[in-house]
Formats: sequence, C-alpha cells, structure tokens
Amino acid sequence: MFKWLKSPASETQITHGQRMWLYVTSIITMMLLVLPTFIVIPMSFSDSQYLEFPPETWSLRWYRHYFGSPEWMQATYTSIKAAILTMLVATPIGVLAAYGLHATKLPYIRVAFVLLITPMMVPVVLIAIGAFYAYVRLQLLYTMTGLVLAHSLLAIPMLVIVTGSALKSNAMNQENASRS
Repeated sequence: MFKWLKSPASETQITHGQRMWLYVTSIITMMLLVLPTFIVIPMSFSDSQYLEFPPETWSLRWYRHYFGSPEWMQATYTSIKAAILTMLVATPIGVLAAYGLHATKLPYIRVAFVLLITPMMVPVVLIAIGAFYAYVRLQLLYTMTGLVLAHSLLAIPMLVIVTGSALKSNAMNQENASRS
C-alpha cells in the first residue's frame, strides 16, 4: 500500500519516505499561506463597518465603494501603469545582464553578479530612503519615471537570478550553431 515511500524520489536514490519531512513541511507552509485567503475573501463581502468573521450580513458594499471611488480607480490605474512600464524596462535589462554574465569569461564576473543582486540584499527601506534623496536632487519625486526606476531597480535582481539559472541549463551549442 505504501510502496511509493520506498521508491526513489530522484536520481540520488533518496526515497519518498526519507523526504517525508519535506512533504509535511511543504503542506504546512502551503496551508499557512492559503488558509488566510479563505477567511479574507468572505470578510470582503461583509456589510459591517468593522472586520468580522463570519459576516453577519452579506453585501457588495466594499466592492461598490472601491469601484465607485475615483481616487481608488486612479490609484489602481497608476499601479497597473507602473507595473507594465516596470516590466518593459526591467525585463530587457535583466535578461541582457543575465546573458552577459552567462556568456562572458571575464575573471571578475562574480563581482558584477553580486553588484546586480545587491538591491535584494539591502533592506527596501534603505533603498527607499536613498531613492528619495536622489529623486529630490533629480526632481523625480512623485513622477511615474521615478516610480518605474525604483521598481525596476528592485525587479532586475530577480530577473538576473531567474534568467541566469535558466541559461545555466541551456547548451551554448545551439547559440554557436545559430552564429554560423
């Protein structure tokens, strides 16, 4: 019945039974991440002015307030616009940087990699303070350009890591063949 526990989970011959702690930890983590959603969503349909679970009366009050508010719609539009522009700026830069790190054979390439992922290591609050002072001097405060630049600075390290790991499994033979 539990034959699968003794079968290998990978090429390293670790069995599923030996990985049981990993499966249990993953399930507990997923439950802790997903369960609050099953509480927050019903609470959003409450007619009460305060948070309560389960809601005594059901209503679309908060959704009507959100979609009927010009301030919230403007904020949503700004967020979507900033997200799309950040994607358009950060993706090419991150992919090109990851490719450059992957393809080059320079001796100090690890230093460049560390510099590119530094925004992930520095607390976001410190980046925000630094960006604020820089934006004051550059007159970029409260502009879409400033917002997109700050978000791109935070998105590029993730792009470099994800694209770089994908490129490590990519054979350069295909690229060399396409060059000929």
